[in-house]
Amino acid sequence: MSDQVSESHPSKRPQRPRARAADTPAPKESWIEQTSSFVGFFIYLLVLKTFFLPLFIIPTGSMAETLYGEHAANTCPNCGTEYAVGWQLRGAWPWSSPCLRCPNCRWMQFRPLGPTDGTPRPPLLASEKLPARLRPSAGDRIFVHGWLFDRPFAGLDGLGPARWDVVVFKVPTDGQTNYIKRLIGLPGEKIEIINGDIFVNDQIARKTRDAQRALWFPYYDHDHAPREPSARAAYYPRWVALDDARAWSGLTQPAARTLQYDGLQHARSEIQFATDPTDPQAPGQVKDIYAYNDPALLLHTVSDVRLSAEVQFAGGATTGYVELSTTKGTHRFIARVDAAGQVTVEHQSGRNGPRESWSTQQSANSSAPIHLALSHVDGLVRVEVDGQTVFESTPAQYQLTPQDARQVAANNSPPVLRIAAENTRAALRHVLIERDVYYTSEVHGGERVAVGLQDRPIQLGPDEYFVLGDNSPNSLDGRFAFSRADQEPVGPHLQAELERGVFHAGTVPADQLIGRAFFVYWPGFLPLTPNGLNVLPDLGRTRWIR
Repeated sequence: MSDQVSESHPSKRPQRPRARAADTPAPKESWIEQTSSFVGFFIYLLVLKTFFLPLFIIPTGSMAETLYGEHAANTCPNCGTEYAVGWQLRGAWPWSSPCLRCPNCRWMQFRPLGPTDGTPRPPLLASEKLPARLRPSAGDRIFVHGWLFDRPFAGLDGLGPARWDVVVFKVPTDGQTNYIKRLIGLPGEKIEIINGDIFVNDQIARKTRDAQRALWFPYYDHDHAPREPSARAAYYPRWVALDDARAWSGLTQPAARTLQYDGLQHARSEIQFATDPTDPQAPGQVKDIYAYNDPALLLHTVSDVRLSAEVQFAGGATTGYVELSTTKGTHRFIARVDAAGQVTVEHQSGRNGPRESWSTQQSANSSAPIHLALSHVDGLVRVEVDGQTVFESTPAQYQLTPQDARQVAANNSPPVLRIAAENTRAALRHVLIERDVYYTSEVHGGERVAVGLQDRPIQLGPDEYFVLGDNSPNSLDGRFAFSRADQEPVGPHLQAELERGVFHAGTVPADQLIGRAFFVYWPGFLPLTPNGLNVLPDLGRTRWIR
């Protein structure tokens, strides 16, 4: 998907500002002067829109879930999760695979196939059939400020283009069409994609807090636990006991939405996230699933994840603990909270290696629910308590190198996600697994021109930028020179620069940047009835763009 961005008024493309508009009001002495002021005000708004805050429409889903193009809302009949799928408002399916896949429980819904299909399938259950009508919606409408990207503003700290910004630019293939992507590489940098992560000059690039919040994708929410497994799903997500299951309840009663641990009479017990119906003891796969995409797209194993839960110790519990853990390659990271509110962070190297303490501090009120979160993302281990960061790893404790990332990719090892408890009574609510964006580095189906892949770094020139889509498996961006294989990677306006080596295919010249997208002012439509007209904007989803 290109995420070609349309303007609200296509006849007027955004321009670089040359002068400010005067807005000095005139005294209200007559109706003529009042009318003149009124007309002047609208002229000012027009100038503001044209030069400073151009309006754009998102037509495709290559920036999902940050921004939506034309889409439809569906509610999973098995777990109740509402999710967006790519959908053309004209009613045509954009996919070769006539099915939907829930991103939370992997429940599949199908369009009934004709007798000529030739693929034997058992009869569809009522809940497996596609709904008669999805709830279609137009793409997000966004504000873009371009004047901050223009000189002399671009040279000021915090005002010019910055890594992780969502930017609009003229695509190099023709110099006319507007695209929207996330800014990844800055002038002069060497960019590599290794195991889904971005490395800049051989150092892993860490997202800003705002960008990371936008790029955490829910992967399994126990508040929406599946009521039953799908016989047609490759993955069936759930929590399974690794030892004494008698200490746990709520593992097989998803309607309870709560995991209960009663371990005063039991030794330490662990549960593990699992997805393989044939091998409950195998670590669960975490994949870069986008409900927005064709389910036939290749999936990748994601190792950057966040595990969180609200822990409520039972009254009278004064000892014992609950801990969350995840892995990255051969490293295990543990976050523990005990019944006294003490938070401990530990690290284990190797399956049977000794644990080393990284941090111990009193940071939680054990009499109230404690929200504990543990994440590994971009080579950084972070622990949060009640939304506040209480620990971040240092390079002296742990550092992810390009060689380490390649080794994790070669082993294709999923993160091992576990919850353990001992000698206490506790309830765990809102248990959630989130995954980081996984930037793909291969060519899909041989259709796209690969420019910067895992073993082929991208070296940016002094006036070049590199961009990627948030919906990485389905984004036409700098990795593929914004083009399919049967098209030229650049337009005639850049051909001479390409031949001289001044410009490199897959990059965006600085003078082609239009501006930063910062606000969704019209987030698609709100249906008046389940099958009615979509007229009103869903103002509850107006939002800042991270």
